[in-house]
Amino acid sequence: MRVRELTLMVGTGRIAEMTSFYGTALGLERVAKFRDPVFEAAGGFIRLLDHSEISGPTLEPARMQINLFVDDVGAEFERVIAADPSIRVHRQPERESWGGLVATLLDPDGNFVQLLELVE
Repeated sequence: MRVRELTLMVGTGRIAEMTSFYGTALGLERVAKFRDPVFEAAGGFIRLLDHSEISGPTLEPARMQINLFVDDVGAEFERVIAADPSIRVHRQPERESWGGLVATLLDPDGNFVQLLELVE
């Protein structure tokens, strides 16, 4: 199989709030060629889908996690929280047993969005 593109579709009933979270707070670049809000992340895409059959918070926030690998978890965590102090934090930046750092945020629907920093 040759995969030409990787897109993670996130259905929501709160398109404006989700668009603000991924675009403004996280600072992901919105891809203009798409009608739906689509954000580029490391060569892949996060597409937000305004879906009439989806409402309320996610029931299992750990089932699907968006992992964003960054150079400095602490700095990115502080920048995101400063951009929108109402962002819910599930987990402050912590060092893992494997040596890396992880912080877990909740998007407006309650999905886990993790900031990860690998060990050199």
